[in-house]
Amino acid sequence: MDKKIVILGCMDTKGEEYSYIKRHIEKTGLKTLMIDTGVINPPAFTPDITRHRLAETAGENFDDLVEEGPTRERIAPVLAEGAKRVIKKLIEQNDIHGIISCGGTQGSTLAATVMRELPVGFPKVLVSTMASGDTSNLVGIKDVTMMFSVSDIMGLNMVSRQILSNAAGAICGMAQMEGEEAETARPLIAITTVGITTPGAMKAREVFESAGFDTVVFHAVGTGGRAMESLMKEGKINGVLDLATIEVIQEMLGGYLAATPERMTVATGLAIPQVICPGGITCNTYGPPESIPEKFRDRKMVRHSSLYTNVRTNEDEMIKLARVQAQRINPARGPVEWFIPMRGFCSYSVKGGPFYDPDTDRVYVETLKKELRGDIPVFLRDLDINDPGFAVEIAEHLVAMIRNKR
Repeated sequence: MDKKIVILGCMDTKGEEYSYIKRHIEKTGLKTLMIDTGVINPPAFTPDITRHRLAETAGENFDDLVEEGPTRERIAPVLAEGAKRVIKKLIEQNDIHGIISCGGTQGSTLAATVMRELPVGFPKVLVSTMASGDTSNLVGIKDVTMMFSVSDIMGLNMVSRQILSNAAGAICGMAQMEGEEAETARPLIAITTVGITTPGAMKAREVFESAGFDTVVFHAVGTGGRAMESLMKEGKINGVLDLATIEVIQEMLGGYLAATPERMTVATGLAIPQVICPGGITCNTYGPPESIPEKFRDRKMVRHSSLYTNVRTNEDEMIKLARVQAQRINPARGPVEWFIPMRGFCSYSVKGGPFYDPDTDRVYVETLKKELRGDIPVFLRDLDINDPGFAVEIAEHLVAMIRNKR
């Protein structure tokens, strides 16, 4: 089957650049589908999908929008919404196999808005003047490949020609690269972890792999939990070992690894089997010591690296965390089990570690048991979270839960 690449962008102000990308993609034998999101002037050539069709798909009339005032601030979100709907349908029909765009702040914003809605694994390349800075608001939690344009995207020159041809080559290579179907056909288990729970995660992964499951591990630093739950919504996750629920306490306290209030609710709502542990909840994370808010500066601290410092959570915070986690899990429609390693929730909180405080940890456990729905089991183990015995047991329990559900 011939592969086809979507070229998305303003065909009025950047028609020359998109024509150049189109030629280079078609040199490889791939086809192209040009989608125009221009607002100001007529397109430099006739696109395959017009701005009028995008607006109509989003429930608007493009000419009416222009009469209201031809501003990108008003029209661009409409075109982005139309492009999302058109492109997602084409993906479902297997009619397209990659997407590429280029732009400055406005063009990158529109293209990234569309790309963030597309499935993980679908090839996405964005050449942008913004790619050398903080791109978190553009990439979000999706696999958008950004390439710095070096020069502004305004006409072809010795720099832009090379950059755009490289980008065209990148998207063609991605689209033509075949995945390993044998691996993706296996049931998939998601694991959350951070550095201070890594040994436990690695051992659990061994158990899952031996039992015939594939695994995907998420670094629980805010984006990791969100990415995991995005894949759940796409129907790709069969079970969850939520080993490191650190993102919830960080959300509550304003730490650097904060997730959103949706964290720990998605598997619950989708009835996905899950085993939950308190990995890393003794830590609230900031940057260098001088970045730590004044109210936390009298706490025990650990320099996790030159860039990050962990602050020990206290009793009141652990009580509140237990209540919040229970509230998010209690509506669960699927099987849930909670495992608590009483000898330490991370490598810092074991006996002799800098965050060792068993009395505070015990208050968390007592609150959790009281607040959780009565039929959700809480298993206490006289082990730490990185003990191989603990990791093996929680992994085996999750395997049994998934098999019983199937």
